Amino acid sequence: MSSRLLTLCSLALLCALLLSGCKKDAEINSAMADIHTTTDEVVKKVDAAPNAAGVDAAQQLFDSRKPDLKAKWETIKAARGFQVSEDTKKKMVDSYTTDYAAMKNLEIKHMSVSLQDEAFKSKLEKLVKDWEDTFKIE
Repeated sequence: MSSRLLTLCSLALLCALLLSGCKKDAEINSAMADIHTTTDEVVKKVDAAPNAAGVDAAQQLFDSRKPDLKAKWETIKAARGFQVSEDTKKKMVDSYTTDYAAMKNLEIKHMSVSLQDEAFKSKLEKLVKDWEDTFKIE
């Protein structure tokens, strides 16, 4: 194989890798946005009604979107470093950290309710654990 042909093949492969990386960036950014939106809505439902019924509504919302979000999370985890830009990697970490903190803060924010209402406490703990299990980093 001539060096010129080898160079052309190498350039073609590099272009293909760069283009696939761009495609993964868009897909991952979209998936992370969907996860963030759902997390934000779940938190708002609990905050709006810090009682067992409010947590039930938040859990129902999460459960309705969970299969789609779980599939998107698996796509995110399957992406390899060369398929994702540094900017997207940073956004992924920031978004996940923000969402994780928001879910964990629900337990802290509503601790006084949890101390007085065992049903609320157990439902909230289940919701937070369900979120953690769905978006587990392995």
